Amino acid sequence: MTTTTFGERFFASWYPRFMARVERAGQAGVRRAQLAGAYGRTLEIGAGSGLSVPHYPEDLTELVLLEPNPALRTRLTVLAHSPAPITVVDGDAHALEFPDGSFDTVTASLVFCSVRDPDRALAEVHRVLRPGGQFLFHEHVRGTGVRAAVQDLLTPVQRRLADGCHANRDFESLLGATDFHLEVILRTRMPTRMPTIVPLVVGAARRR
Repeated sequence: MTTTTFGERFFASWYPRFMARVERAGQAGVRRAQLAGAYGRTLEIGAGSGLSVPHYPEDLTELVLLEPNPALRTRLTVLAHSPAPITVVDGDAHALEFPDGSFDTVTASLVFCSVRDPDRALAEVHRVLRPGGQFLFHEHVRGTGVRAAVQDLLTPVQRRLADGCHANRDFESLLGATDFHLEVILRTRMPTRMPTIVPLVVGAARRR
């Protein structure tokens, strides 16, 4: 039997409603643009409550939704709208239970702030992609100046309230240190008043 921690239940109790407001404010358009290029067999890491699902192309071979939080995974299993065949799985981004080269596309949307070891998780994404496969991402990131200082100050609190979220994580630098070839990156802003998660990067990288 899967055990849900208090932190997981608490996060699942407020995060979907919060993100629904952000989606209506414009984040849905970011997802739509990000995911339009997905193709073939696709894995989404940290699928949450399924906000990305309606934005995938209809001709995917399969959409595998990996979500480690049982309280959120329950929401994924009752999705009524799907542009592609869906498989919902439990799993750990640090040790993906898929063979090498299993996917044409891997996606992550506001996920890498929360993984314990982002270097290891990125290595796993690289491993499960076929040669030439693509990694599509949009992640909130560390800002600069005063904003970075605020993120550093508030990250300990945000980690407790948001199931491990590091507001000050420099995802762009982490990605740059991998074997991925970065094809495109857009630096923009998330449409929210929460100051710690406003800076956003959206882009695509490819397995060499």
